[in-house]
Amino acid sequence: MNALPRKLGPGLLFAASAVGVSHLVQSTRAGAEFGLTMAVLIVVTCLVKYPAFRFGAEYAAATGEPIVEAYARSGRGLLAFFLLALAVEGLVAIPAVSLVTAGMTLNLLGVEADEMLVTMMIVAITSLALALGRYRLLERTSKLFVVIFAVLTLVATVAAATALGDGRALAAPIGATRDNLFFSVAVAGWMPVGMGASVFISLWVCAKSEWLGRRVTVPEARFDFNLGYAGTAALALCFLLMGTALLFGRDVEVTSSSAGFAGQLVTLFAEAVGPWVRPIIGLAAVAVMLSTVLAVVDGFARVYANVSRRLLARPLPGFGEERLYVAFLVVQSAVALVLLLWLFASFGVFIDFATTAGFVIAPVIAFLNHRVVGSERIPAADRPPAWLRAWSAAGVAVLTAASVLYLYFRFG
Repeated sequence: MNALPRKLGPGLLFAASAVGVSHLVQSTRAGAEFGLTMAVLIVVTCLVKYPAFRFGAEYAAATGEPIVEAYARSGRGLLAFFLLALAVEGLVAIPAVSLVTAGMTLNLLGVEADEMLVTMMIVAITSLALALGRYRLLERTSKLFVVIFAVLTLVATVAAATALGDGRALAAPIGATRDNLFFSVAVAGWMPVGMGASVFISLWVCAKSEWLGRRVTVPEARFDFNLGYAGTAALALCFLLMGTALLFGRDVEVTSSSAGFAGQLVTLFAEAVGPWVRPIIGLAAVAVMLSTVLAVVDGFARVYANVSRRLLARPLPGFGEERLYVAFLVVQSAVALVLLLWLFASFGVFIDFATTAGFVIAPVIAFLNHRVVGSERIPAADRPPAWLRAWSAAGVAVLTAASVLYLYFRFG
C-alpha cells in the first residue's frame, strides 16, 4: 500500500488540470441556469471524450514515448497543424484559469488589489517554480492540492445540498435556441478538460517513468488515469449541484468579473448554509484553481517544447527540449499579459471563448489519438480492445458532428 501513492501521478495531474474553469465556473453556471438538467450534458461529454484521454496515457505506457511521437510519424504537416490547433486553446487557457485563480485568492484573503496584476503574478510565480522544480515539483504540489480540494469540495457539496429542500424546482428544460446552444458548447468545451490534456498526460507518463527509473506499466497508467477521470466527473457534478442549490431559481444574476464571481459564490454559501462554510468553500476554490494553473502552465509548455523540437529541421545548438520548455514558459507569460489586456473587460466572454475553442479543437485531437492506438509499435497485449476502439470511433463522430453543428449556427 505504501507504494501506491508513489505510482499515482499523471492521472491526478490530469484531474488537477480539469477541475478549474470547467468545474468551478462553468459547471456552477450550468447549475445556476438550468439546474440539474445539465448533468446529462456533463455525463455524456465525459463519456464521449473518455477513450481519447485514456489513449494518451496508455500509449505512453505501452511504447515509452509520448503520443506526439506518433503524430510526428504521420508527417511534419500534421504535427504543425496539431501545434497550431493546440496553441489556439492553450494561449487563452492560461490567462483564463489564472484570472479565475486571482479572483478566488483575492476574495479568500479579503484584500483589494489590481486583479490583472495579481493574475500576472500568479502566472509568473507558477512559471518560475516549474522552471526550477519541473515534474517533481508539479506532481508533489498538485497531489497536495488535489487532496485538499477533493475533501473540501465534498464537504461544501454536502453543505450546499441542505439548501435543496426549500420547495424549488431543481431542473429546467433547455430550449432549442442559439443562446442555449452556445452556452452548452461553452460548458462542454472543457468538460472535463480540453482535449489537449490527452497529450499532457502522455508526456506526464513519460516524465513519471523517468522519475521512477522504470517504465510505467499499462495497468498502472490505466488505474491512475481512471481514478483521476472518475474524480473529475464526480467533482463536475458536485459543482453543478452547488450551482443548482445556491443560484438556480433564485433570480440571482451571475456577476461578470472573476473576483465578483468568487465573492458571490462564497457569500451565497454563507447565506444558505452558515458563516462556518465560508473558509471551506474559499480554500477549496483556491486549491482547485492553483492546481489547474500549475497543470496547464506545465502541460502546454511541455507540449510546445516537445513538438517544436520535432519540427525543427536542425536542433538548435545548446537549446534542447529542456531549454525550449523554459522558453515557452516565458512566452506563455508574455502572451497571457497581452490577452488579459485585450479581453480583461469581460470575464464571462473570456471564459466562454476559451472553452468554445476547446470544443472546436476536440474532434481533431480525438481523431489523431484514435488513429495511433492501432500502431504496431504498441504490443498486441497492450492495444485497446475492439469495444474501446468502437467507443472511440463513436466519440470522434459525435464530437465532429457537434463541432460542425456549432460552427453552422455560429457563422452560418
